[in-house]
Amino acid sequence: MVRKERKTWIIYPEYFDKSKSRSEGRRVPTELSVSSPKLKEIGAILDSLDIPNRLEKYQHHPASWYEGNGRVFIPKQKGSKQEILKIIAEKLKERKKEQ
Repeated sequence: MVRKERKTWIIYPEYFDKSKSRSEGRRVPTELSVSSPKLKEIGAILDSLDIPNRLEKYQHHPASWYEGNGRVFIPKQKGSKQEILKIIAEKLKERKKEQ
C-alpha cells in the first residue's frame, strides 16, 4: 500500500515558546525563542513572507494537549521545515523587540 505524501506542514506556537523545553514542543533554539508567541503573530509573519496559511484557533499541540494555543497549516516549501521555523522565529524575535 502506497502512503500519500502530505502536502502541508503544521506549525504550533509552542515551537517558538521560550518557556517550553524541547520535550514540551519547542523546536527552535532558546536564543531564537520568545515568550508567549501568539497564533495571530505567526499568521501575520507568514502573510508578510507571502506564504499562504490557514489558522486553526482551538487545536492542541500533542505535548500540551491541555492548552489550546492553535496551529497553522502552510503548504510545503522548498527547503526543510526547520529552515522555515528559524525564519519565523527570527521575525518573531524582531517583533517582540519592537514592542
